[in-house]
Amino acid sequence: MDKDFDFKTIGKHTPYRVPEHFFEDSQRKILERVDSQRTRKQSRLLKIVVTVTAIAAVISGWLFVPSFLPVDYPVSDTKALASDVSLTSADPLDGWIKNLSDEELEELVNFSENDIFFN
Repeated sequence: MDKDFDFKTIGKHTPYRVPEHFFEDSQRKILERVDSQRTRKQSRLLKIVVTVTAIAAVISGWLFVPSFLPVDYPVSDTKALASDVSLTSADPLDGWIKNLSDEELEELVNFSENDIFFN
């Protein structure tokens, strides 16, 4: 390369030519690409939010709705526990115990003595 090169001889013009409106068109094209990518990201985010909301609704429905539904358990006088029967006073409980046979009373006492939660 020549060390005595003088930039003043070149002047202020460039040897390269650009088509007319090149920079305006390139700016427009770049903005169009960015906007299309932005709308793709927004639509992807919207899909994720909708999917997560739907999954949360299904899981919460699966967990909590059955607890609100009334359940009718068949209650027999001899095999029902006191927790299964809704009581307003102690009289029905006394009647339930009075109706038990001696074998059933003995089995109930053995069960309560061997229960790990009571002892």
